[in-house]
Amino acid sequence: MATGSLAASRVLRRRQAWEQTHNYVAICADFDDVYAAAIRAGRPLDDLLPELAHHGATHLSLPELTLNRLRATGQLTPFAPSEPVRAPAPVGHWNYLHGPLELITPLAAELSARLPYTHAQVVCNTALAFAGELNTIGEIGLGFDAELAQRINQAGLECVPRPVSYAWPEDRLIDLTLAQAAVFGNLIAFDGDLILGHEMHLDATLAAMAREGLSLVYFAESRHQKGDWFVAKRRAPRVVLGHWFTPQAMIPFDFHAAAHYWAYLARERGIRFCYVNFFKVLHATAPQEGLHYIEHIKEALEQDGFVVTREVSVPAPIPGPSKEELALVGLASAGIAASAISATLNLPEVIAVPLTLAASGTAALPYLERARNDLEAQYSPSYVPKLLALASASLAPVAGVQLTYRYGAEGWLTGVVAQAAAAASLAAVTSGQDYQLRIEEYRGFGLDWLLPLASAALTIAHPAIRISTLTTLASFWAFAVQRKFDALARFDPAHAEGHTHHLSAAARLVGDAQIALGPQPARKWFGLGVFGTALSLVLASRHQNKLAAVAAMLGALGGALGLVGFRRPERALNVTLKEALPSFGGGVALGLLALGLGQMTNDEG
Repeated sequence: MATGSLAASRVLRRRQAWEQTHNYVAICADFDDVYAAAIRAGRPLDDLLPELAHHGATHLSLPELTLNRLRATGQLTPFAPSEPVRAPAPVGHWNYLHGPLELITPLAAELSARLPYTHAQVVCNTALAFAGELNTIGEIGLGFDAELAQRINQAGLECVPRPVSYAWPEDRLIDLTLAQAAVFGNLIAFDGDLILGHEMHLDATLAAMAREGLSLVYFAESRHQKGDWFVAKRRAPRVVLGHWFTPQAMIPFDFHAAAHYWAYLARERGIRFCYVNFFKVLHATAPQEGLHYIEHIKEALEQDGFVVTREVSVPAPIPGPSKEELALVGLASAGIAASAISATLNLPEVIAVPLTLAASGTAALPYLERARNDLEAQYSPSYVPKLLALASASLAPVAGVQLTYRYGAEGWLTGVVAQAAAAASLAAVTSGQDYQLRIEEYRGFGLDWLLPLASAALTIAHPAIRISTLTTLASFWAFAVQRKFDALARFDPAHAEGHTHHLSAAARLVGDAQIALGPQPARKWFGLGVFGTALSLVLASRHQNKLAAVAAMLGALGGALGLVGFRRPERALNVTLKEALPSFGGGVALGLLALGLGQMTNDEG
């Protein structure tokens, strides 16, 4: 455990140094919302754009043009020409859309380049004519409005192109769209529920993004786009974690609360790209209120120590463990597992020592992991870090409870070391590019709370109570696994903010008490683990077996809750340590005090 912890500390020092200098966040406003606000405010768009930048926005989305979009916005309208095209349509029928010449001329060129068989052309100097069928052709992306992009840049904002997805995208069409997107910005946030190219043409999407140097805005929090994980996995050095609120998700907030929630997402969930939609109906008072919303977001982010800037997509590999370091860090998990198994089964040393030596063979695991097929060669798996993380998270509290139960005060001290080693190991093996960007995530399968609580239940002396407790735990575990519910992760994040509204002093006091004594954030209960196991030992020595079992359960739960924060690398390590370290130190101090008082009482007895 000591060897693994030392190896983990090297990884964590690099991670901590990286986190202190990579705290940049971008604020991107949705173009459609900004345009609608300008119209309802009775102002030209070009007047509103500089104010958007002045109030804190760094980017504005640049939607890809489609015939469907232009019809919906009224820029194109169906048209019956006086002189229709006389040649028979090569496919479908002739379609006519009326619009300004400066719009339909480039659209005709785009359609001719992308779909030559449509024979797109300008007729009567007022209409776009093309062969086909409007609903089928209307969904296809036709590039971006260069003149609009220039106006956005002149206002001091960066463009974020939003390519659309559509049926049967061809490789050459994907190449063309992404090459055009790269002209206007290096960050792209795909529009809709699908990544362009999903699923059979994702290789073309990835190749085009690499060729053009594009970075992906990965909406990991909402996970609303099919194909995003595959692009993010292959483009990890050029991925920015983003988020956007659906209309339903915005219902509980006003813009003050939502601004603080953005800061919470940046702090607790690693969001670095805020894609902001304006409040329009609920909690909205005026069209230009969105400017103040963005200003509040910027203020909330800066109060939490973030820098609001356009430069969030600089390729910077996030430090993680090398294969050699992962092998050494794995020794901590091996030591924890050996201690937990030996203590739980009460193995004699003649078996426990060989078990520990055999467990140290986990150091070879990183060297044994190989891609089993072409798919795994492209999307490299992360089995070993997940296995080591699961072993540390689920067995360290077991070791703490069982070592104390079997070996008294010396066992308790070993359990304290196991908890500290588990925290360091967890944080180290889940560091690095894939875990920081939430492309890969820890998987506990409910074992990280089931095993600790079950180990504490084994210390219950009464057979009927012991069996009923184990049965209840197994039932809850089966229910949680079936629902894919991570019970511990539910209590991991801190609160988004202290308070937003207070009706009275009493309400404020109640709110403060809920924040201080409530289960969130889980890391503040880290000290409960070591204190609870010490208290169980003292109570057991005084033959208070029922209370000792309750204390052991609290100790197991506290240990499990305390370790949750260390498996969330998207949150800066300093943020987790700020509450976890004082709690752990206080728990150790209280545990030593309890053991000391218990020993004094026994000596007097």
